[in-house]
Amino acid sequence: MLLKQTVTLQSADERLAFLVVSRFERQQVKLVALLPTGQPLTALEYDGKQLQQTVSVPVNLPAESILATIQFALWPEPSLRRHYRPEQGWTLSAETNRRQLWHHGALLLDIIYDADITLVHDYLRAYQVRIQTLEEMNLGT
Repeated sequence: MLLKQTVTLQSADERLAFLVVSRFERQQVKLVALLPTGQPLTALEYDGKQLQQTVSVPVNLPAESILATIQFALWPEPSLRRHYRPEQGWTLSAETNRRQLWHHGALLLDIIYDADITLVHDYLRAYQVRIQTLEEMNLGT
């Protein structure tokens, strides 16, 4: 799958808007974030074992957190349930238009889907993200 999305990240002291192009394949995830001027911001590559981040513009974007949030938002629910187990303190709520992740009773992630808009509230890291999908292309064979 190939996704082109606009992303606005809002924290208490910072607001950052960028374009993200993501490519999801069975064995690899690639993501490139571009500033509105077209200048590369950061690139992530994940092969299922190792995460590599290339930063072009000095900005604090936590690669591991970004990847975990993307996975939580996009992975099928059965896969999430295998990774977030109740015996490890996780509670997962997955509805048609919303997913929530709790750990030992504390809400960590709240993701709301509304047409082509995804809203992410990361309570652990105290930021919100608004993602608008501009284009989605299935690369399946």
